[in-house]
Amino acid sequence: MSVPFAKCINALVSKTTSEPIFQYTPGRLLRVSTVGFSLVFFAYGATFVDWSYHSSLDVWRNADDETRASWEFRVKTFSPWALSLIPFTVAATALYIPSRVVTKVTYIPRQRMPPLCQLERRSAILGRRIEVIRPLEQLARNEKARVYTGVGPQGVDDKASWVFLLYDRSHLCKSFFSKYYILHRAGKFWGGDGRVFDALFGGDSIKDLEYRGRQAAQGKELDKSVKHDPQILDDMIARSNRAKFHAGFKDISKRIVGGTELKLQKSKESK
Repeated sequence: MSVPFAKCINALVSKTTSEPIFQYTPGRLLRVSTVGFSLVFFAYGATFVDWSYHSSLDVWRNADDETRASWEFRVKTFSPWALSLIPFTVAATALYIPSRVVTKVTYIPRQRMPPLCQLERRSAILGRRIEVIRPLEQLARNEKARVYTGVGPQGVDDKASWVFLLYDRSHLCKSFFSKYYILHRAGKFWGGDGRVFDALFGGDSIKDLEYRGRQAAQGKELDKSVKHDPQILDDMIARSNRAKFHAGFKDISKRIVGGTELKLQKSKESK
């Protein structure tokens, strides 16, 4: 982290090709633990359904016809069945959560247009690779839970949480769970610096992030308040896009000139 953070982030936005900025390989423990957790709650739900069935049946049989006709009696007798949805929902959620774990994040630059971001994850059942591409501004980090903590080799270690979330603000997300992506802090960050994510997805001030980096290097406690100022990053991206456009225009001009000279040379040779 000896390189100034402004130069680090500027090097990223100056890329002309796609660049991976985060990579993580989930261990088997994640899959095994979630499956085990799901089986426990599934068994609990099945046991609760069996108990509710027999208890409700006994109460129904012991009641007279007049009591059975009361809607209040029916609600009290059979409403416990609805509680069985809770353990079954927890079991299904436990199987679904690993599919929201992101294995790779790729920064995709574009000439004269805002950059894109590609997220890769695995499906819940078959483990197939799923890729989602969104404009960078549609992905956001939680305002309070910052990625950079100043602890660890990448500055992202946190005793309170092993993961952080990215929120997808795209209208293409149809369900509540599809709007959230889970990223593990043990993943490999671009440049070995977690501040990249705070700048790209949190809109944190690059100057403040540089200051926090100096605080971490000196062993000081990081300031809890960080200014929200994405304008510096936006200016970097805009300057980079202009530079890429002019570079591409010069390259096209060289090709046109080279092609014209080649045609003239062939024309002379044919004469």
